[in-house]
Amino acid sequence: MKFLSLSNAIRAMVLFGLVAMFAVIVQSCQSPKHGLERYAVNSLRKLQVLDAPTIQPANRFNTHTEDEMRLADYRGQYVVLNVWATWCPPCVAEMPSLNKLAKLRGGENLEVVTISVDRKAEEAAAYFAEHKLDALTPWHDGSYALAGKLRAQGVPITVIYDPNGREIARVSGEANWASDEALALIDHLLDRPG
Repeated sequence: MKFLSLSNAIRAMVLFGLVAMFAVIVQSCQSPKHGLERYAVNSLRKLQVLDAPTIQPANRFNTHTEDEMRLADYRGQYVVLNVWATWCPPCVAEMPSLNKLAKLRGGENLEVVTISVDRKAEEAAAYFAEHKLDALTPWHDGSYALAGKLRAQGVPITVIYDPNGREIARVSGEANWASDEALALIDHLLDRPG
């Protein structure tokens, strides 16, 4: 009789061990939560949070007046990078909200960077002047390689980089960057130690 009890106890322990091991495996395969997923609502419903951040591209960008910059120039700040074009209706629709985001939250800890993939840098500059987008600089990608390096399937695409230049989230398509959820996301980032 003792043999059957010990045998059943061993079987129960083995079964319990297998169930526990299965639970650990399932949990390890799930995406870790960064806390940013909760902002993927309303206009940010397409927000994708990355588990393995990638480094920002090293390309140089210029304005129509030949000013130059690299994204690495903003190390130490969060960067909201928007790749867009004047011929893209969803792109131009979100430009006023990006301008407002730059006015409301831009500063020493956050830079809103817009990079046009138009044929000429002058096109973006003229659009900004015409629509009074005065908190943004009309950067241009003369190499037309940025969207490919970001593995973007189209424009607009907005990528958020941490102060170390690592991509932490992105939104493919139009978003309202002055919405409550977008401002809450940015506030969450800015309150978090960098």
